[in-house]
Amino acid sequence: MSSSPQDTQSEKADPAGGAERAQTAQSGLSKGAQLTLGALLVAGLLAWYGYTNLGEGSSFTYYQTLDEFAAADVAAGGQALRVHGYVAMESIERDLEGRQVRFVVQNDPPHAAATTSESRLAVVYQSLETPDLFKDGAEVVVEGRLQQAGADRGTVFVADNVMAKCPSKFQAEANLQAEAEGAATAGSSQAM
Repeated sequence: MSSSPQDTQSEKADPAGGAERAQTAQSGLSKGAQLTLGALLVAGLLAWYGYTNLGEGSSFTYYQTLDEFAAADVAAGGQALRVHGYVAMESIERDLEGRQVRFVVQNDPPHAAATTSESRLAVVYQSLETPDLFKDGAEVVVEGRLQQAGADRGTVFVADNVMAKCPSKFQAEANLQAEAEGAATAGSSQAM
């Protein structure tokens, strides 16, 4: 069989086209079917990932505020929890011999003018390695479990992980503006 000059010119113009057609003929699937199969594979992998990592009993958990935690009335020794709050002023105690840090978490920032809650949670962190931002008044999220500390001491939150949140410069600027406006309002009312 001889090839026509037109076939030879099309192969010279697109040398990969002939090889691509031969490969498609060997696999038996068209380009559309191959794309559909690839999309289904990706969708299946995403569904599997979502089911295994975001399903019930997974490690993905959202934190509770201290008030939500107190209202839930969680039993000691139960599930792993995340609780958000602020380190109470002058509550940090580092036990070098026991290699642990004890502190108290409260619901409202200690520097806030008015506190809306009296909720407090005693926390024991089983490590001396705390985050750099961990200090009195720091915003924290603690991960761990509630345990019975003893008959006379009640329950304590035993933390496996302590995460200190970085204060927002925008939040600090807003607080300064609010204080300045409050001072200006107080000054103008005294002048009258």
